[in-house]
Amino acid sequence: MKQVILDTNALRYFYQIECCNGEGVRDKVMKRYHFDKQKYIQFLQTVSSISIPATTKFELFFQAYRKGEPDLLLKYKELTQRYKEMYGIDIYILNPEEPELKFDQKQLAEDLKRGLIHTELYIKPRIEREVKLMQGLFITLIGTLSDVVYKDLEIDSDFTGLIFGLVCSQMYGRLHDLYNQYYLDEELKMSIDEVDTKIDEILLDSTRNAFMLMNAKMSREYPESSIEDKKVSFDADSTSEYLRVLLQLGTKYTQNDYLISLDKALNEIRLTKDFAETEIGYFRYLLQNALNGAKKIVHKNDIADYTIITMLSEKVTLKLLEGNGNKEKLKLITFDKKMYEFSKQNDVMYDEMIYNEFLSEIV
Repeated sequence: MKQVILDTNALRYFYQIECCNGEGVRDKVMKRYHFDKQKYIQFLQTVSSISIPATTKFELFFQAYRKGEPDLLLKYKELTQRYKEMYGIDIYILNPEEPELKFDQKQLAEDLKRGLIHTELYIKPRIEREVKLMQGLFITLIGTLSDVVYKDLEIDSDFTGLIFGLVCSQMYGRLHDLYNQYYLDEELKMSIDEVDTKIDEILLDSTRNAFMLMNAKMSREYPESSIEDKKVSFDADSTSEYLRVLLQLGTKYTQNDYLISLDKALNEIRLTKDFAETEIGYFRYLLQNALNGAKKIVHKNDIADYTIITMLSEKVTLKLLEGNGNKEKLKLITFDKKMYEFSKQNDVMYDEMIYNEFLSEIV
């Protein structure tokens, strides 16, 4: 019997089918597969355990809170009890090691009984976490681009530190404001598409500001390696458009130049930070196609997925399960296209036989 880890959509579908007669569950997932609801539930009733990352549990909590439907949280709790009683299946919460990011089921149950949920206790730590991860992704991208453009040049480390410090400060403030608006402003109720648009605006401004500052210095010290001012200050509609102009893609620099610099940047992270290979791999997966012309390079949900990916290292997951897991049997179920492709391409808890139980390719 297998032990499965459900990401946000996989868990949401599980709950919606079992608690809400499948309301809101689509028949097609990842644009290419037919999804059989009945077979999905039948499969889940045969596993030995279901594990849920704390990030996923938080997303469902937030959706219920956003919709003003706290009863959904009680239904989720009842479903967990029912699966244990009827099928002998335990449903675990995979909590990260950071205490402030743990999802406290007992506390939530007590809050529900009192009819008072302290939303900020659940939401604020995750805002901070998501902002820092998004900021890290931005800085990795900007650092990679600067390596492409100014490769092999001697640049004063104090100067680059000053620039990145300034850009990081502005970036952090804007991201923090955005995430607070999305999660805590009940009147505004921003959609995820609106958040993604704002994220791209922040990335565009941060990248352009960094290059305007760097290029001013390069124009004085290395004029032959500087970029035309009109390209650096180009008023693009998206980050993707700006990067194609900045790098003069296809004429001056190529996708391969970018990938070489990206691997260099990721190797520095590998050597200086405590990142698992799965995390490094997912960073690369998110950034490797930054120059392919996509309307938006980074999405908010990429960071939510990243926090799940960080727990998909078998070593980490077994530790989080506190001995309840078995290395050979832990498998991921996701209906997110990026997560699915990453899991399959990198053999991260991927099992095609599981997906074949309830997905069939649309011909």
